[in-house]
Amino acid sequence: MHVLITGAAGCLGRVLVPLLLGDPRVTELTAHDLRPMAQRHPKLRVLCGDIRDPALGHAIAGADAVVHMAFVVIESHLRQERHNRILARAINRDGTRAVIDALSPETRLVHLSSASIYGTSEVPVGESAEPRPLPGFGYAEDKVLAEQAVAAAEAGGLRAMRLRPHIILGPHAQPFLRAVLRLPFYPRLSHPAPPLQVVHEQDVAAAIVAALFSEATGPVNLACEDQMSFEAMQRYLHRFALGVSPRIAQAAARWAFDIFGIGPDPAWSAGLDRPLVLDTTRAREVLGWRPRFPRTADVLADTFRRRIPHGRGLDTRV
Repeated sequence: MHVLITGAAGCLGRVLVPLLLGDPRVTELTAHDLRPMAQRHPKLRVLCGDIRDPALGHAIAGADAVVHMAFVVIESHLRQERHNRILARAINRDGTRAVIDALSPETRLVHLSSASIYGTSEVPVGESAEPRPLPGFGYAEDKVLAEQAVAAAEAGGLRAMRLRPHIILGPHAQPFLRAVLRLPFYPRLSHPAPPLQVVHEQDVAAAIVAALFSEATGPVNLACEDQMSFEAMQRYLHRFALGVSPRIAQAAARWAFDIFGIGPDPAWSAGLDRPLVLDTTRAREVLGWRPRFPRTADVLADTFRRRIPHGRGLDTRV
């Protein structure tokens, strides 16, 4: 199988590319990204360019399967254009449409979406739920638009799977997520604190590989088996963690983004204040997916590659 990956130089790509290169079923791998990749391998071909570049269509036409991961996740990467929602949305929406338009009827598409499209839910939410992204959360809103484009193509016969991972952690996680978890602070919310889930990058990469060789289509949720609030995560990671006013946390995020161009849009932090729990039954049924890191504590420990003895015995449900 000849596989093409968009957004291959990103955080998840650093895990997925070696996994696919080591899979004997993959005979050729084309890695596309705006940023160059230094990795070399006999099966690997590296392409650099914008996801909206028509030249990418020629490469896609020769692939048996496409993994679409290119997306504006951290707006600060746009530098002086970081406040330009029109530009970010054009890249996210139009880039996805360009990929879909270049696919042949026989090509398999694995589209990386996000659990953020659900917005919030205290009970495990399944794939049939209507998308309700948090108002003003541009990343989640763009993920909905991208999914709508893929779903429309599915209705026309495209063999596609839309993976919806929760917060992706691991040694290659987004730097802003690692930085937030390194700080011994959390928004002080009323108890019980809203439950969240995470998923390890290796488990997401394994789900992508399974999806490439599956005949199943449609959306699939990906998350750990247990739940843990952001407060509990910080208390697990740090011997001493301090609760701060949510308003102060939001103001600090806005200040860092607006003044220094650090981190993502502050709307990201709003998601930590609200519950979101996924039902991952379908991943197990249609992909045979069994996470290597089923517990949040295991994911957190591996993200920083260290033992956290003071976290033993913690109730991970809150």
